[in-house]
Amino acid sequence: LRVGPEDVVIGLSFPRYSSRTVQALRFARDRGAGVVALTDSETSPLAETATELLLAQSDMASFVDSLVAPLSLINALLVAIARSKSDVVEHFERLEHIWDEYGVFVSMEEEDQ
Repeated sequence: LRVGPEDVVIGLSFPRYSSRTVQALRFARDRGAGVVALTDSETSPLAETATELLLAQSDMASFVDSLVAPLSLINALLVAIARSKSDVVEHFERLEHIWDEYGVFVSMEEEDQ
């Protein structure tokens, strides 16, 4: 509802494309937001709405859908964004300290004992 020119909306859809995703991206574009589409092809219905288009192959021809390439691209985007924000790095450093302090994760040394 509050999306506008200061915002960027990222939409993801692969065959069979979600009509709701296409509509949401059009809504954002019509309100002046930047629109990034992560999809499989320049002929995807998301492509016509996008101001930026990120393509990733997805193998949807089998009975098990493979989204390895799209998820790798999403992971790379998240890492790049996080690295550009010093407060995010500091936030995760604090989280690591808290996780260590409260034993949230089992270390390999503890597992061997």
